[in-house]
Amino acid sequence: MIRAFRHSVATLLTATGPALLLLAACGGGATAERARVADSVAAAGPSCVSTDTTPVGLAVLDFITTAQPLPKRFLSAAGTDSAVPDDGFTVLQEKGPTYFYSSDTVAQRKIREKLEEVGPYPSMLVVFRGTTEADQGKTVTVRLGGHYVGGDDHGKVAPTRAYDVKCEPAGWKVAASKTEAGA
Repeated sequence: MIRAFRHSVATLLTATGPALLLLAACGGGATAERARVADSVAAAGPSCVSTDTTPVGLAVLDFITTAQPLPKRFLSAAGTDSAVPDDGFTVLQEKGPTYFYSSDTVAQRKIREKLEEVGPYPSMLVVFRGTTEADQGKTVTVRLGGHYVGGDDHGKVAPTRAYDVKCEPAGWKVAASKTEAGA
């Protein structure tokens, strides 16, 4: 019995000892070293990564929520360079039913028929027109356009807009947008 108890205590200390040491090392008040590390992280700037597609998602959200008429369903050009990237496509899916729109006219007709079956809601094909970086990747300009498919608004153009998405201390944020000339 005593042997089993010793074995249990030894196992417990072996398993939890390093964790207790780690907690002891991390516990307590703010030390000069931790304050110095926090200051150096803050001085390094925000944690935006220019290679992610978060700026695209933010631009897509602004584009679809300010469009007139307000779209309730969304389409993305399937298999083309105009297809909305993943973060933007996720935004579309969160805002309403989202479909892939083919360049094939037969497939387009089928999608329009499906849209008419489910109701007369405005449906927008969102077209990705690319991104450009500036300020060492701390500003990303996202260009989006589109047009309405089906219903009363069929063919109505949603003008191309350029969104400047900047890396702020709290992360990416849409700083400005403008309709492009001739769009």
